[in-house]
Amino acid sequence: MDRSWIHEPNRLSAKFLKGLYNFILFAKASARDGRFACPCRKCVNMHRFSPGVVSSHILENGFSPGYTDWIFHRDPTSQTSDSSYSHQNDDGLREVDAQEQHGVQQFLEDMAVGSDEIENSRSTRVENDWGDSSTIDDDTQPTEAYEYAKRFHDLLEESDEELFSGCRKHSKLSFILELYNKKCMYGWSDKSFEDLLTTMRETLPEGEKLPESSYEVRKLIDALGLDYQTIDACPNDCMLFWKEHIDEPRCLHCNAYRYKEETESSSTSKRNKIRKGVKVLRWFPLIPRLQRLFMCKKTASLMRWHLDERRDDGYLRHPADARAWKDFDSRYADFAKEPRNVRLGLATDGFNPFRSLSSTHSSWPVVVTAYNLPPWLCMKQSSLFLCLLIPGPKSPGANIDIYLEPFIEELIHLWEKGVDTYDAHAKTTFKLHASLLWTINDFPAYSMLSGWRTKKGYGCPCCGFNTWSKWLKHEEFRGPPVRMTGSCIRDLWDSNGSTRDLNGTNINITEGCKKKSIFFRLPYWEYNRVRHNLDVMHIEKNVCDNILDTLLSVRGKTKDNVKARFDMQEMGIRHTLHPFELSTGKYRAAPALFEMSSTEKKQMLRVLKHVKVPDGYSSNISRCVDVKHKKISGLKSHDCHVLLHDLLPVAVRGCLKDRVARALIDLSAYFRELSSKVLKVSRLEEMEVEIGEILARMEMIFPPSFFTIMVHLVVHLVEEAKWNGPVQYRWMYPIERYLMTLKAHVGNKAYPEASIAQWYIANEAITFCSRYFEGVRTRFNKPARNSDDMDLLRTEDSPVNTTSGHPIGKVENIILNPTSWVQAHRYVLYNSKEVLPYIEEHKDEIKRKLSSRNRRNNASRLIEIEKVHHSTFVDWFKGRVARLEEMHDPRFTAELKGLARGPNYGVRQFKGYITKGVRYHANCREEERKTQNSGVVVATKTSSLEGEILNYGRIVDMIELNYFERFRVALFKCEWVDVERGRGLKKDAYGYTMVNFSRLIHTGSNIRDEPFVFADQVRPVFYIKDSQEPDWYVALRTKPRDTYELGDELVYQSKNADQSLSVENVGRASEDENWVRNDLHPVVFEYVDPGVAATTSVMSEDEA
Repeated sequence: MDRSWIHEPNRLSAKFLKGLYNFILFAKASARDGRFACPCRKCVNMHRFSPGVVSSHILENGFSPGYTDWIFHRDPTSQTSDSSYSHQNDDGLREVDAQEQHGVQQFLEDMAVGSDEIENSRSTRVENDWGDSSTIDDDTQPTEAYEYAKRFHDLLEESDEELFSGCRKHSKLSFILELYNKKCMYGWSDKSFEDLLTTMRETLPEGEKLPESSYEVRKLIDALGLDYQTIDACPNDCMLFWKEHIDEPRCLHCNAYRYKEETESSSTSKRNKIRKGVKVLRWFPLIPRLQRLFMCKKTASLMRWHLDERRDDGYLRHPADARAWKDFDSRYADFAKEPRNVRLGLATDGFNPFRSLSSTHSSWPVVVTAYNLPPWLCMKQSSLFLCLLIPGPKSPGANIDIYLEPFIEELIHLWEKGVDTYDAHAKTTFKLHASLLWTINDFPAYSMLSGWRTKKGYGCPCCGFNTWSKWLKHEEFRGPPVRMTGSCIRDLWDSNGSTRDLNGTNINITEGCKKKSIFFRLPYWEYNRVRHNLDVMHIEKNVCDNILDTLLSVRGKTKDNVKARFDMQEMGIRHTLHPFELSTGKYRAAPALFEMSSTEKKQMLRVLKHVKVPDGYSSNISRCVDVKHKKISGLKSHDCHVLLHDLLPVAVRGCLKDRVARALIDLSAYFRELSSKVLKVSRLEEMEVEIGEILARMEMIFPPSFFTIMVHLVVHLVEEAKWNGPVQYRWMYPIERYLMTLKAHVGNKAYPEASIAQWYIANEAITFCSRYFEGVRTRFNKPARNSDDMDLLRTEDSPVNTTSGHPIGKVENIILNPTSWVQAHRYVLYNSKEVLPYIEEHKDEIKRKLSSRNRRNNASRLIEIEKVHHSTFVDWFKGRVARLEEMHDPRFTAELKGLARGPNYGVRQFKGYITKGVRYHANCREEERKTQNSGVVVATKTSSLEGEILNYGRIVDMIELNYFERFRVALFKCEWVDVERGRGLKKDAYGYTMVNFSRLIHTGSNIRDEPFVFADQVRPVFYIKDSQEPDWYVALRTKPRDTYELGDELVYQSKNADQSLSVENVGRASEDENWVRNDLHPVVFEYVDPGVAATTSVMSEDEA
């Protein structure tokens, strides 16, 4: 074993710490009662201590330089090593069998290997400006670095200390870590956790070593984690008090005092009192957190997923497939050579930590994600890093750059210098670099981060100074605006120059930009094509609200009000919609083409009120629908997402004029395709043209006031998808969920940011530790709600190829009637590979018998063969296998005999089943529920129709066949609509699939009927009752949550493949265009004041 580390002058170096850790592991072999001789310079092997004390002594006093033979610690070079000592690998690290070492020991070992890199990041002070650490001699040690190293090595003692005398399964440390993991995973409060500790101390044998309080547990957990730094900020957001300004008492810009409730005179008289800043930024350094991703073997290997396992076939499934990633690689080839270099995305948004609408407090976390990880990890909460916590009570606004300075300096350091990082998977050290690809934010935060003014005439940050904010009478005869590049913005700021808009007017840069973003300090930022992402989540919310408020004429929110009509009058357009003043002082106007009557509004709302969606598909949207008052309120962002994608297009069919309905349905199809998890570049290019045409059609329907900046931004979403990849990696949904988690852990409402920071540090540590737990349920292996990992049906020798699944709810034992028994058993036989040759043999035998009896045409013979085959195959097959057994035919197998015998008539019946991540219910279970999980669709091939057809149905029963304990099979009994003759299936005018359950293909009562399918063969679908034809339902297919299409099954942009864009040709607008609904009464507006919302009512026939 290498002993050169004992002469290392820097006792916090990687070499010394790794050598010390290996020595402690080695010396444990000589321990008696958990103690062994201490070889520090003071003790010189004269005293025995626990491993933690020995490591502390060696760190403080140094290793005795003359003690190199280690005779007091059973050196294997001087005597035969004990069998309990494990061999060393080439790096001097101890290798242990998995059965010998608990996951916590492996965790400590990995931390020891990477401790130098983490320690460098931790001990580097903010004011050093990323300077190199000085060499540490025997007499001088920085307090912060020493305390960290001491805390780490104290954990060795905790990891060896028994929980109680005789406990072999857990040490004190491993037990506390697993218990705290459960606290974090299940959301236990600190009080409940302390009560549990009290109960355990009373239950466990005397001498237990459990902590007294949750505070002591938190101190132990914090020793495993990474720390954060606090930096005072100016109360007016002018500057940070750090680096060379760390000791300044006042702001250098506004002269504001940095501390709370103190004057300068009182601060001098109370020098020993700790002064608290008015605003305190909490900075969680990113570098050590990125290094930790490579300290664990599991995550270190996944950081190369984008290179090693990603399929590169032209489809966009991950940011690495997109053009921005590839362009960055081609521009910076040296960065791209190392696949472990990290690509980052930054997200920020404000939230109220108090869960009270009466409070206006706004905290602003800055969150970072690493895009090297695979799709199922990179946007999960366990993979998000909280880098900054900007204090409230107000939004930092454009001054957010002040708070971003520490983070930007880290990024610059990571780009220009990099950091030495240990890769636990490759067992090598490499220079880690990182780059920021883009930011994720809503539109107000877009303005804060980019510096672009989003509320004025040049409000579109994508069009920039090419924004055309004037409504044109007819069409816009110009090409699409060119997106402003980062280099263009940088050059304009550097020269304080001007540019020209589309009218040729000179414009100063400050008219469009309020600041030069701090991100331009990054050397590569100006070359990133899409630097700030438009948030699809909030755009969908705004567009959906616009549509619903206008269609339902919601007072104060509709875009078709008297002011909108006066705007059209001032523009001289749509003369038939101009308002006319009545003698009463009110205004009369013709109803617009998109107006609905009261009956039509109620008809549309009833569809939404009575819709039932699958479990986990969305919230209960019907709670937001008020049919009586004809309004929808309280919609959340995801509610609008579901409405805009699927439900609203179904609801408006038959309620709006065809021209209006088609435009809205096509807009929904556009958003649905855009939100697909797999995109195709050629299809995106087509959508870029289609969305322009869709918006043009909508401009010929809705008033100009409808087209706010959020509606305009829709046209830019396809371009960003082409450059940056699927929207799932760039929208705010995962970030908003993470903010909700942070909000839930505000324990002390007097210090909300401090509460969040303390929780994050502990949660971060336990998240990292939980990757090492074996046989323990953690957030990484916790089954999903609809997990099908519980495989209760399959057996090793099952001749039927079915996947895993398990029943839910009450299970009953019933006796199957003979008809159902034959139907179910026959379906199993038809889908067994071993039976296929006998199916053909049976049909050939029937053909020979029928051909000798009659001379019917070929089609009639085929139908007759199928009927006879269905009715007789089960008995024929049983006899055929019996003859094979009698003749000792080599084709005879035990599996064939089991299949021929058939299942037991006694079956298990259940009302719920989970398979492939989908929850299914029998139809009878949904009567009192708000969800619908009985709808299924199966793709089959039939003898009467060539090719594959889709069979739509709903589950009426669920059973499990038991083939006398040889194997078991789960089957769904369904009622199927008639798709063969077309009686129960049709397409409507908009491309939607419609089914009719009063027209079934069979009742299931005849022995020839085939009502059964395997549980894993079906795919989920749900049905919405049509508002025009009561017996018909619109069928919408869905996909299970948390599924990722990685190329094995190529399905792209096809959530509901039945319904796609049907963009019509858009002709040139004309003043002769019919803007009015002539079948409705005129609308009356009461125009009060420009600052007050106008009232809208429908005129009576007499007034009209």
